[in-house]
Amino acid sequence: MIGYVIGDSDMITGFRLVGVEGAEVANAYEARQALDEVIDRSDIAIIIISEAFSMDPALREEVDKVRQERITPLIVELPGSRGPSSTTTISDTISKILGIRI
Repeated sequence: MIGYVIGDSDMITGFRLVGVEGAEVANAYEARQALDEVIDRSDIAIIIISEAFSMDPALREEVDKVRQERITPLIVELPGSRGPSSTTTISDTISKILGIRI
C-alpha cells in the first residue's frame, strides 16, 4: 500500500522526490477531481491533501464523509507551501471524526 498526494506544485515535488505519487492541482475543483479518481484505488492507504484546497466547503464535505464512512484510505491534511495553516488540534480532528469529545 502506498500514499498519494494532492496539492500544489511545490508540495507535489517534495513528495515525488521521496517516491510518493500525486496530483498537482491549482484549485479546489481540481483537488476534488483528483480525490474522486484516487479514492477507490485499493493500493492507496494514505491520501495527503493540502489544507489550502481541503478547506473549500465542497471538498471539506467529501473529506469528512470519507473519514466517517471508510476505514481506508486515511486522509491527512497538511499545510501546503501556500495558503492558510489550520489551527485545529489533532484532538479536535479526532473528536469530529469519531463524534465524541476527547
